Order: sequence, then structure tokens, then C-alpha cells
Amino acid sequence: MDLEKIFENAECEKALCKIADGDNDALKTIHKLMNRQIYAVAYAVLQDFSLSDDIVQETYVKIIEKAFSYRKGTNARAWVLSIARNLAIDLFRKRKFECNTDILPDEENRFDEGSVVFSMEVKHALDTLENEERQIITLKVYAGLKHKEIAPLLGINEEACKKKYQRALAKLRPLL
Repeated sequence: MDLEKIFENAECEKALCKIADGDNDALKTIHKLMNRQIYAVAYAVLQDFSLSDDIVQETYVKIIEKAFSYRKGTNARAWVLSIARNLAIDLFRKRKFECNTDILPDEENRFDEGSVVFSMEVKHALDTLENEERQIITLKVYAGLKHKEIAPLLGINEEACKKKYQRALAKLRPLL
């Protein structure tokens, strides 16, 4: 982990401990440091702009509800991102079950200035990838995570994460 990530993780851990003690204002720290990453995780799973925004908000609610269960000394960033990913997966499954079809991104959705910036060309290229490949690319490129951080979020080992990342990049090169 580079110094910036170590600092970010330490600040997130302090904020989680404060939230667990009832100081919900500490959520501002997590928002400031991780909002883009949380959004990227949600978008990697859902491929829908507004649903990803909803997951970001739900993640903050869950952080407040579950901060007491965070184990100090573990990776605070990974803990927060796993909440976002689990919420997104739950929503994806629920919508897939309700619709009995895959969630398709709403073409009418647009990013605003505060959202993660994707060009439509990149979005269409990412749509050609398998779900896990798209998540790895999004988490690496847009959330700025390393393979060793992505692997446990996806339930795979670090080497498999690296190989899938390389394969996904190979698929994207001709498209971009």
C-alpha cells in the first residue's frame, strides 16, 4: 500500500471508530475519502448510474448501522467497499429475480459533474466484458484499488485477479 492509501485507511478507521461511538459526523470523512470508490464498486456490479447512487447512500446508512462490528486494525477501506459491493449484489439479484431478466443500463441516465466520469465509448467497451472482468477493471482503474485489495472483494485469489485483469485489458484494447 502506498503512503496515500495507508493514510486514507487510517483516517477511515478513525472515522469508523468514531461512528461506532455514536459520532455520525465522522461519516463526512469516509464520504470525502471514499465516495468515488464506493460509487465505482456499485457501478461495477449494477451498470446503472442512478442505482449506483442509491447504493452509495445505502452504504453510508449501513456504515452507521454496522460500525460497531468493524474490527480495529483490519482494512477499513476494504470493509467499507465490501459493504457497497454486497449491497449492489443484493440489489442486482433482487432486480434480476423480480424482472427475471438482467439489469440493463438506462440509456437515459447521465453522469453529473460529481459522479465518476466515464465516456460513452468506455462504457460500451466495458459492457462487452464479463461481469467479473468489468468489476476488476472498474475497481482497479476507477476506484484505484490494487489486485490484493480487489481479490478478497471478489472472492478470488490475487493471481487470478491479475490474470483476469490482463485478459480484460486485452479484450478492451481493440475497442478503445
